[in-house]
Amino acid sequence: MLRMDTWEQAASRTATRVVTSPTHYFRHAGQSAASLARLIREHCVDYRCTDHVTVWAREVRGFGPDLVTEDAFEVLGWTTAAMLRTSLSRRLDALNPVAAFRLLDQPEIGGLELSHSDYVVLRSRYGFGNEWPAELSGAISGLDLDLWISAEPAELDGAVALEFETYLRRFAGTEIAE
Repeated sequence: MLRMDTWEQAASRTATRVVTSPTHYFRHAGQSAASLARLIREHCVDYRCTDHVTVWAREVRGFGPDLVTEDAFEVLGWTTAAMLRTSLSRRLDALNPVAAFRLLDQPEIGGLELSHSDYVVLRSRYGFGNEWPAELSGAISGLDLDLWISAEPAELDGAVALEFETYLRRFAGTEIAE
């Protein structure tokens, strides 16, 4: 999801010029999962992004009328496996036994018990369900569990968590507008 609210009119005499806030594009090729995790953390406070961060499924070759915003996802922040396990525990306590077992049968949820990974939290333009693109397969949905402790429901609408290693492999680059 590419938000255009970072664009503002230039202060010059010509009203036709447009300037943007400074943006930096980081290609994932040649990076490590740890370096991308560090990059995201540098732009977060309390696990939530303070700058506008976008991840692109395909390589961005300049910004203009040909830019395909369908390949963009908003980065909301990051979380840890320990936080997700705490959230899972609370969620299981609130569910009936059948629903709890169904939730635990999901491979991405079942794998949390042994995981010590950190996760990037993205917002998908697809919302919830099976319409997610291949980039988000295996992600933990904000519908299944809170991706942060004390998250607001609106914060997690369409949100998913992916391990940073998966984030590195499935996306071409991360853009940060400060």
